[in-house]
Order: sequence, then C-alpha cells, then structure tokens
Amino acid sequence: MSGYHEPVLLSESIDFLVTNLSGRYVDATFGGGGHTTGLLSRLNPDAVVVALDVDDNAARNAEKLRASDKRFSFSRENFSLLDKVLASRHLTQVDGVLFDLGVSSYQIDKEEGFSYRRDERLDMRLDDRLAVSAYEVVNSYDVADLARVFIDYGEERRGRALASAIVRERRITKIETTSQFSALISRVCGKNPKVLSRIFQAVRIEVNKELEALSMGLDAAVGSLSRGGRIVVISYHSLEDRIVKEKFRFEAASCICPPGAIVCTCGKTPRLKIITRKPVAPGRNEVNNNRRSRSAKMRVAGKI
Repeated sequence: MSGYHEPVLLSESIDFLVTNLSGRYVDATFGGGGHTTGLLSRLNPDAVVVALDVDDNAARNAEKLRASDKRFSFSRENFSLLDKVLASRHLTQVDGVLFDLGVSSYQIDKEEGFSYRRDERLDMRLDDRLAVSAYEVVNSYDVADLARVFIDYGEERRGRALASAIVRERRITKIETTSQFSALISRVCGKNPKVLSRIFQAVRIEVNKELEALSMGLDAAVGSLSRGGRIVVISYHSLEDRIVKEKFRFEAASCICPPGAIVCTCGKTPRLKIITRKPVAPGRNEVNNNRRSRSAKMRVAGKI
C-alpha cells in the first residue's frame, strides 16, 4: 500500500480517535490504508475496524489488508451511506469515526483526468460507477451552473467569464481533455497554477458531490457514535473545513433560539463536545516531508 498516499496527521489523528483499545472504529476514507493500518496497530485483538471508500484502487488495497487482519472489513461505498454500512454489519454504535477528506496523492498523480499536469480525458470521478464525469459537467452545464461551480467551489472571481468562454468554445468543439480545459482556463484567468488547481478542484467537487456527501456523512457519524466516542475530520479545503466547523458548533450548542429570545424555546440538546477549539495543523517536519499536508486542518469532537 506504500506509494498510494502518505497519511496526514497519522499519530495525532489516532491519538484523538482511540478511546477504547477494544472498540469499534470506522475509517470513512480508506484510500491506501495508512490511517487504518496505524489504527489497527494501536488496537487490541478483539477490536473492529470498518473502512469505506468508493475508489476501485482503494478497494484492491483493502482486499490485501482484509486477508491479513480479520479485525478489518471494507465496503466500497460513499461515506454518505455510513449508517447503512454499519447497519448491514449489525453495528448500531461505534467508538470513533475518522474522515480524511479530499483526494489522495495516488488519484492526483495516477488516476484519470484529475490533474492539469497530464493530458488525459476529463473524468475526475472518485467512483467510476458515477454516471456524470467532468466531461459532462464542462460540456453540458449552462453558463449559470458552470459559474456557480467556479465561484462557489473554486472561489474564482472570473468564474462567469470562464463559464461563458467554455460555452462559446464547446459550440465549436467539445472540451474532451485536461489540456484543452487547462488552456481555456489560462486564456481567461491567466496562466497560474493556483488558479488551475482551484478550477480543477471545483469541478471535481461538483462531479463527486463532495460537500453534500460530507454533510450526510457527518450526520451519520454523529448518530452512530457511542457516548464518549470521537469524530476526527481532516480537511484540505476551506469549504470542507467550514462545513465541519459549523456542524460541530451546531451539535455542541445547547440553544439555537434567535439571539434576542428572552426564554429558550428550541428544546435543543447538545450531542457533541468540541475537543479541538482550534484546528490541529501538521508540524513543520511533516510539511517538509509531505508538501501536500500543508493545507490540512484537523477538527475533533466527542459524543456526549
């Protein structure tokens, strides 16, 4: 499994996650199995670890681990279906859930259509069973929907101009490859690697409905945690981090009445306690050894 992805904040995430050495845990984003392997090395022989991932290469990695460690099982499902996966294993509650969001180094470097650095067919599906790829997004969305993707997910101020240019271009010829898409972005927004990365990332988020899946996965995780259990989330994008932060804050609040309310009438009961008031970031040594870890933020909460 080496070479797939260097697990970020490995020791820190497991330190926060593990509260019961014989407990039941979920790695919601298995990838190359780095976090799962570290977790299993920490746990007792009677512990249980369930992992999820939609990527076919991750599923092959999981088969190797499953053959060597009977405490481990895997489902090739999106973490938005976490509660259903646990129910299928008759696990009503777990002691911890770990999310390591975004895409792995392997997917960026090796899989099809994720990177502007290689000339490939536009794809960007984390799950190759999805019907809609980046090709369909770029070649079928109207100006308004394309602009929404670039502005909301890519935070690109020239998003509408780029959307208009794409629609004009595809009337002449379909935009089929990453190099065609990159050239068009550079023509409208300037030849800037950061802009290219943001736009490609925005399309990937749209293709995989990543933010919607995150909201559903967090809800399922909170509902599945036993008392004292932990949820650990490592994010790499400001939109993801905002969703996690707001979800934890909402679940930790004892009242959501309007600020001017004299008496609380909402009846809300907090379900989480926030453990990391500020997100945990990788240390200097980790960033030096793995540059892709530099944007990581880890937030942790515990079930009340």
